[in-house]
Amino acid sequence: MSRVRARLLRILAWIVTGGLLFLLFRRIPFGEVVATARGAAGWGIPVAVALTAVIYVCDTYAIWKTFGWFVARMSFADVLRVRGATYLFAAINYNVGQGAIVYFVHRTTGAPVMRGIGTILLVMGVNVLALLFLATAGLVAAPQVPHAVPLTLAVAYLGLAVYVIVLLLRPAWLVKRPLFDVLLGAGIGGHLRALVVRVPHVAMLYLLQICLFRAFHLNIPIGVVVSALPIVFLIAGLPISVQGLGTSQAAMIYFFARYAPGDRQAQQAALLAASLAGQTLVFVVQALIGLVCMQSQVGRSVGNRIPD
Repeated sequence: MSRVRARLLRILAWIVTGGLLFLLFRRIPFGEVVATARGAAGWGIPVAVALTAVIYVCDTYAIWKTFGWFVARMSFADVLRVRGATYLFAAINYNVGQGAIVYFVHRTTGAPVMRGIGTILLVMGVNVLALLFLATAGLVAAPQVPHAVPLTLAVAYLGLAVYVIVLLLRPAWLVKRPLFDVLLGAGIGGHLRALVVRVPHVAMLYLLQICLFRAFHLNIPIGVVVSALPIVFLIAGLPISVQGLGTSQAAMIYFFARYAPGDRQAQQAALLAASLAGQTLVFVVQALIGLVCMQSQVGRSVGNRIPD
């Protein structure tokens, strides 16, 4: 029954992706998007490729350190190969990609699976925390942003306050559950350590997007980018579309189109072109990294045990 549900969710994600892209291209002429892409600076491609590779290394480093602190120490080279291999799994199903990491840790160190899952939750939570803090800094630098930005941040801080209270109180009904052992055991200090090693990864994500904007001649104020981009990332990360395709483009247009040159249609075409080109480049580079890593013994051993 769970497999049927998973397949239905994948089909639904494709429907959402196709529907959003159809609506976007219905409003924005395809020819104008192509023309905008052709007018982008040539340096954008090599820079995007290089930064995607740096992002991969920074992400792996954060995972390596976090799992080393809360689960078990592993070889950085092995984690690098596994993280690369998960790009291929995540292209099909994000949860399968995360599960590959947990499986690798369990197989190589004997650490409990639930502890590995708990650490993945910690990694995901710290990602959101880093985006929240950066968005706050951006809001201070550029207070004139869409109303959705401060509203989202207010809700996020309310959730963070509840989470901190839970960490401090350590309620017995949660302590007894193995899934929350890592989160509660890490405490505030552990979360901060995990946050520090995650900062380079998030910073490179920002740098990549800013470079893509510049390559497409979009001089969006840095403060606006820093404050609104985390919300775009969070929307893209929602499991309602395929790899955030469609949702991220719609969010990019909503938050940043007003800062692009030209009339409304030209503004939307520029953001759509930049977003699609950037996402395509990242996907291609990650797929190539995944293919290389899958040729390693570590990658094959994980891939052979991950279900379709």
